[in-house]
Amino acid sequence: MAGFWIRINPDGCVDGSVHEKFVGPLAEDAHKEFTPRVADRRREAAQGWRHELVDHAEWDRRAKPCLIGQCQHRKAAS
Repeated sequence: MAGFWIRINPDGCVDGSVHEKFVGPLAEDAHKEFTPRVADRRREAAQGWRHELVDHAEWDRRAKPCLIGQCQHRKAAS
């Protein structure tokens, strides 16, 4: 599946996205793309940051609202 890696913060809000073909097939590859330093990746993993591979329909449903500032996560935080 050629999809999108989405970066999800501990609150469940999508914080970033990158196409799989630019990063690779593994979640570790996506995490390295967003967070180059090993120590920072370890800290983020402990805090609950996640990286998931999704198709275009799932990206539209989950990532797009967060990335354009119209998700329920941001509304709940305000």
